[in-house]
Amino acid sequence: MKRIIVSSMGLLLAACASQPAVGPSAPAPAPADTGAVDLAPRVTTLLNIAATSSWVAEERLLPADPILALIEDGGSVESPAGLSITCNPANGSMTARLPRQAADRVGQEATFRIRMGRSNEALAGRFEANKRGGADFVFPMDPVRLRTMGQFDEVVFLTDAGRPQWAFVREPGKAVEAEFVGSLRNLNAESTSYILYCNPK
Repeated sequence: MKRIIVSSMGLLLAACASQPAVGPSAPAPAPADTGAVDLAPRVTTLLNIAATSSWVAEERLLPADPILALIEDGGSVESPAGLSITCNPANGSMTARLPRQAADRVGQEATFRIRMGRSNEALAGRFEANKRGGADFVFPMDPVRLRTMGQFDEVVFLTDAGRPQWAFVREPGKAVEAEFVGSLRNLNAESTSYILYCNPK
């Protein structure tokens, strides 16, 4: 009888030893956080003249060059409120000036970008002092790019740091992120006249 009991206990112990020990369950891994975090700083709009500005082209008499400029209502092309473009009528070359730049960058070269729809085009230029005591970003403009600007509802100029600095919109109430906001009003018609003024004589 003792031999049978010992044998049974041996079988029981062997069966227990063959089963893996069950310990406390490991904590389940935390779910991955898939929410994207936008670390880009928001741009504060410092000036919005989308409702009170428009484009005007003037041929002007020599020695002044033809000009196309964004002006405030009641203003003049002699004091542009935003982007302005002049040309040399002898060869048709156009030069654009984007104001409200940092004066301490005068003399430096940079590459801005112009965003129109899905297009994001590089603009190589330099910073120059203007007659109002400030600084402009100066770059070449061509008729195709100028006419294309007039076909969009929103055109944005980005600095060499990627910051949206100037935006031009067709609808004054359109929400847009940029430091300075102007209008696209009359750009199509006025740019057509301006390009005629700039044709080499």
